[in-house]
Parts: sequence; C-alpha cells; structure tokens
Amino acid sequence: MRNKIKEFLTEEEAGNILRQPRQGTLEGLRDYCILSLMLLTGIRRAEICDLARGNLKTEGKRVKLFIYGKGKKWRSIPIASKDLLIALAKYFKKVGTLTDSEAPMFFTLRSGKDGKPKKITWGTIRYIVAKYIQLAGIKKRITAHSFRHSFLTLTLQAGVDLKTVSVLAGHANVSITSTYLHTTEELKEAAIDKLRF
Repeated sequence: MRNKIKEFLTEEEAGNILRQPRQGTLEGLRDYCILSLMLLTGIRRAEICDLARGNLKTEGKRVKLFIYGKGKKWRSIPIASKDLLIALAKYFKKVGTLTDSEAPMFFTLRSGKDGKPKKITWGTIRYIVAKYIQLAGIKKRITAHSFRHSFLTLTLQAGVDLKTVSVLAGHANVSITSTYLHTTEELKEAAIDKLRF
C-alpha cells in the first residue's frame, strides 16, 4: 500500500498534464474535463463512468459534484476551478447534454450499435491517463488511481484536516485516509533534511 501511495503527482506535474489536451477538439475538451475532475476531486475511475450530467449541480453560488461511491453512499465536492467549469459547459453544449440531467456526463468517441454515443468506460479512462502522462513526459508509474492518490496527498500537504479529506475522498474510516499521511510526513522530513545552516 505504501509503495503505491508514493506514486503521486506534484502540483507542477499535475499542471503540466492539464496543459496537454487540445481543448479545441471534442476529444481534448473531454479529456481535459476528466483529468481535471480526477485531480481536483479525487474521484475514482468507476465513479466517473457512473456520472450523469445531473450530478453536477448549482447550490447557491457554488457548483458541486455529487458522487455515488463505494458503500452506496453519496458525497458532494465543490468545484472551484473556473477553467474546469467553463470547459464542462463547452463539452456539454458540444455533445448536446447541457440541459439533459439523465445523460451520461462523458462519452467515448464511438457510437453504439444503435447509433447513440456510448458512455465512457474504464478502458477509455485508463487510455486517457496513459496518453497524457506520456505527452507530459512524466516517467513515474502513474495510473488512473494515482490521480486519486495525488489529490489526497496534495490536499493533506496543503493543510486540510484529515477528517475533511476523508469526507471528500468518501472513505468509510479516517484511518484509511491517514495512510496518506505517511507520504506527507516523509516529504516533510526530506525538506527538513535539506536545510543547511
């Protein structure tokens, strides 16, 4: 478990990945939205596949993503990134789901036998992650789940308390989230070790 947690993205690497998709194309726009959601919410790959357009809702001045995750529990995560919200609106408009709350949130680029777009699959997300990791020139062994590791680790490093991060992650127990503290503590120790005065 600890070896897997060590494989996470830095803020610089995450930003580099998000600069790779060509948002002028439907594929690039979709890919940017998916990668951003993974990095900014820690959403699981399976949860992305199950998202409907209606899972993104406005509450007051906030836009929230409602996720039905493990343990058959709902959780909500605020989406603060204006870039992501603008990209999502553009994507929904292009695929014709801007006002269709029951439509899948994301589609593959191929239609089904009935001629209708197919909702995104696990395999497609795996391909998207691998593609942009390579384009960004990142040599670490990064998988779709590493994006979740990155979100949790970077959020903890930013000083968000353990209980809040646990809720955002949809963990059944805070002890699961605390596993990610090992990584941040190691990084803190490494930073202290670099001090020379």
